[in-house]
Amino acid sequence: MKKYFVPIFFLLLNAFNVYCCDSVTAQEARGPKKPADQGISRFSIPPDIGRDFLFLGQKFPIERPDIRARIIAQINFLVYDARSVLTEWILEKSRFNWIYRETFSKAGLPEDFVWLAPVFVGATRGIRPQGVGVWMIEKSCSSTDGVEMREDSFIDDRLDIQISTKCFAQRLSSIHKEFGLDWFMTTVAYLITPKTVKELIERYGTSNPWDIPLPDNVEDLLDRWIALKIIFNHRQFYGLVFNDPAPFIYDQLSDVRLSKDLSVAEIARILEVSPRLILEINPKIKLNPGIFPARVDGKQLIHSIAAPSGKGAQLLKKLEALGYVEGARKL
Repeated sequence: MKKYFVPIFFLLLNAFNVYCCDSVTAQEARGPKKPADQGISRFSIPPDIGRDFLFLGQKFPIERPDIRARIIAQINFLVYDARSVLTEWILEKSRFNWIYRETFSKAGLPEDFVWLAPVFVGATRGIRPQGVGVWMIEKSCSSTDGVEMREDSFIDDRLDIQISTKCFAQRLSSIHKEFGLDWFMTTVAYLITPKTVKELIERYGTSNPWDIPLPDNVEDLLDRWIALKIIFNHRQFYGLVFNDPAPFIYDQLSDVRLSKDLSVAEIARILEVSPRLILEINPKIKLNPGIFPARVDGKQLIHSIAAPSGKGAQLLKKLEALGYVEGARKL
């Protein structure tokens, strides 16, 4: 009988692992349980966060029991169920924070919108809105929005971090000013349309997002947004001891007028780097065909081309020597 014990034991262990993995996957897809079903949470809110806690430039009612329970549920979801996503963002995605901060400061948006980016992109697990890029933009901004964006078979500016952040900031700013909403309700309006938010405010007689019943995915997104800021600023309290990653910095060639199509492969060859790196810093370029086109439908295009930090001047000089550039400047 002993000779059958080991294989049977491992069959049972394998079945248990499959059940556990499936359960975790399903839970990640659903997000955290609602506070009433949460039971005992392992992590709470750090003791130094009290009534003076600010979010989006205003006092946030963190002491209100129902809100506190919602934030705690999201903190535990991020630290446990979505820990790999959270860690990746802290170590990798936060390198772009300087771009967000710079853009939001110019547009008059509170800095806390920085924490919304990873919630949109990575830390959502089934609750993110529809759209493309960091800010989930469905329709590109145009000159009437104050941000000219392109979307064609070669380029999608919704994937460009700097341009899409300007588009997002402009749209938030416009909603904020036109409808006189606070920044929380402005964000809700961005997610479910200003018209719907206006109807909700009229129906319930309040513009407080914590007193209006919002769609579950929107409530989860707002809660997770706040939870992420708390976790990031109190990493040691949650056992996440990491150094801040180096900012993602690159050189930018602006107002580039090409005399012929320029491929990603050619840029990589000139700078002796991998095409993957060139695509990483120029995410708006579609993988196929992977080029900066000189013209589309007979119209000459004006490009911004990113190069690895310290290599912008080298790239510009070589492009001029090879006859690619009619005009450009290095930022």
